[in-house]
Amino acid sequence: MARTPPTPVRQVLGAAAGRATDTLGSLIGAAARAVDRRLDALGLAPPPLDLPSGVRDDLRAFFGHTIDPSEVTIRRGHVPGVPHPRAFALPGLIYLGVDAGIVRAGGGGDQQLRATPTLVHELVHVWQGRVVGPRYVVIALVEQALKGRRAYDWRAVLDRAAHDHAPQDRAPLNRVPWMFPVEAHAQLVSDAYARRHGFTRLTVDAGHDREPRAVEEVLAGLRAGRAPTLRARAV
Repeated sequence: MARTPPTPVRQVLGAAAGRATDTLGSLIGAAARAVDRRLDALGLAPPPLDLPSGVRDDLRAFFGHTIDPSEVTIRRGHVPGVPHPRAFALPGLIYLGVDAGIVRAGGGGDQQLRATPTLVHELVHVWQGRVVGPRYVVIALVEQALKGRRAYDWRAVLDRAAHDHAPQDRAPLNRVPWMFPVEAHAQLVSDAYARRHGFTRLTVDAGHDREPRAVEEVLAGLRAGRAPTLRARAV
């Protein structure tokens, strides 16, 4: 039976793997930005999305000014010649695919322009790149390849956490930090934005409801520019 490496060895191996993954993610991002610049020079790139000032301010407030959407190239459409309608994000670059990026929200005469959940999801990936490093690109690709749509299910992460902690554990589950994969992390944040959870404090039942507490913890980390609940965190 194979022996588990000692903790210091695992730490060294983990750090080396993280550096290699960061390097690969950086190369993928640099290549994509070079292709985007070339397409733009040839007039073949999809048009950029010009976010209204109200939407930019809304996003800055939601992210706690850890992301400025005006510093990210956001394109409405997908890479020409590539039949891939879904959105994706690389460091400093977002392609929205078939998503509009902006939606009217509210009822009656109180409609306001807001970012779509898809745009928020992709901006979270940009945030991940700045906080944990370009390794997020590789990790996200692996998650999607292995799990498909299940990679985005952050509620399943909470369910697994509840299952993994034995009933005899002294610490209540709501005090245990949840560790979200990068896609589940981005999906939780985009779901919170869609429900406007980041703009009013949630009422949390400390004894029973995991979801509000998880949302609060993730949004607190998002706005502080740190990743205590992100499994791919660099620290």
